[in-house]
Amino acid sequence: MKRIVIILSIFNSFFSLALKPDSLYLMRPDSLKLKYESLKITTPDSLKLQVWKIIPELKVKNNSTIILTYGDSGNMSYWLNQAAILSQRGFSVILFDYRGFGESSSFEMNQNQLYYNEFAIDLISVIKWAKTEFPDNKIGIWALSMGTIMSTIALEKEPLDFFVGEGFVFNPIKIKSKIFELKGKEILLPDGHTEIQNKINTLAMPMLLFAGSEDIITTIEDSENIVSQRKNRSMVTFNGGHLQGFQSLTKKYFGDLYVLKIEKLISKIK
Repeated sequence: MKRIVIILSIFNSFFSLALKPDSLYLMRPDSLKLKYESLKITTPDSLKLQVWKIIPELKVKNNSTIILTYGDSGNMSYWLNQAAILSQRGFSVILFDYRGFGESSSFEMNQNQLYYNEFAIDLISVIKWAKTEFPDNKIGIWALSMGTIMSTIALEKEPLDFFVGEGFVFNPIKIKSKIFELKGKEILLPDGHTEIQNKINTLAMPMLLFAGSEDIITTIEDSENIVSQRKNRSMVTFNGGHLQGFQSLTKKYFGDLYVLKIEKLISKIK
């Protein structure tokens, strides 16, 4: 049986309503005593993406790997606590910075833009690398908020075995309107944004969605709409707001119930 790889795609780390990259790391994996390797991945347009490959706890063997990609703000270091928990559960964790974030190659961007299609190129590059790095593994993706857009675009070209998402963006135009309504802020959308809904509906891999009862941006209704499209899609709701699932689904330790839901999804994939 194949080992399992999860791509943890988090896009919109603290819901900044538009792009807010940070070039400085809050900490590095060794700050949490995580064993890791630092490397660079080259994109088709010759940019360099900074990657941290975190080695899992040897005492827990689930033969799984997670690639963590974050959102429209911060950088990958903002998600090291989640990476640490996943590592303790036996997952290898791969974090990377999009172009213009962290220590990846610089990229000129308008911070009033919701996202750039180029970020999907970066994710595709990481997926291809993961397939080469772990040729015997099953590969999935975990996307949060705007990362669901990047993942939807990427998975159309590089399909994987499963898709886990939270704060799923079903309609970028709706998000644009919501942001203007809440903040009075006019944001820009790139070419192709009107195709996102169709792309989501064509994704054939099993999907598990997390949706917060207090999320007024990416609502439970949006996730229900996505889940209703195919029989191999399911949803978990939690009491909380946008991207608060990991902390809300906590009982014995940070995010334990959340991780259990992901592991249950994986266990059904042969």
